[in-house]
Amino acid sequence: MLEMRASGRNKVQDYADKFGVPFYPGEKPWGVKADVVMPSAMQNDVNIDSAKLIVANGTKYYIEVANMPTTNDALAYLMAQPGTVVAPSKAVNAGGVGVSALEMAQNSERLVWTAEEVDTQLHNMMVNIHKVSAEAAEEYGLGYNLVAGGNIAGFKKVADAMLEQGIF
Repeated sequence: MLEMRASGRNKVQDYADKFGVPFYPGEKPWGVKADVVMPSAMQNDVNIDSAKLIVANGTKYYIEVANMPTTNDALAYLMAQPGTVVAPSKAVNAGGVGVSALEMAQNSERLVWTAEEVDTQLHNMMVNIHKVSAEAAEEYGLGYNLVAGGNIAGFKKVADAMLEQGIF
C-alpha cells in the first residue's frame, strides 16, 4: 500500500493487479460474498438495498470501520438479521480516538511509551468497550445488540460523569 501511494498513482487497480485480487471499478463491493463486511464508506453510503445484498451474501459480521457509513433503515435491517453481528462505528472507531488520547497523555507527562505498551493499552480499551456494550445490551433485555449496548453504555458514562460533577 505504501509503495502504491508513493507512486503518486493512487490507483486501487495497481494493488489488485499486484496481489491478484478482484477489483470492480465503479462498483460498490456489497454484492460480493463475504463472511465479514467492513465498510470504509462515506456517511450513509450503505443504504437499504445495499444491506439486502450484504445479507443475501451470507455476511456474518458487519463492522462499520467508517463514521456512520450506514443509513438508519439499513442499520436496522442488518441488526434484525439472525446470525449477523453488527459492530457500530462509534465503538469500532474508538481505538483511533483512544490512541490519540494516549498520545496526548504521553506528551503532557513527557513520557515515551513503546509500541507494545500502546498496543496493550489499546487492546484493553477495545476489550472494555466490547464488554460494557455487550453487558448494557444484555442488562436492558436487548440480547447481543452491540449498537444499542454501545449507545446505552456511552450515555450512562456521560450521565454518571455529570452526576459526579453535580450537574443534574
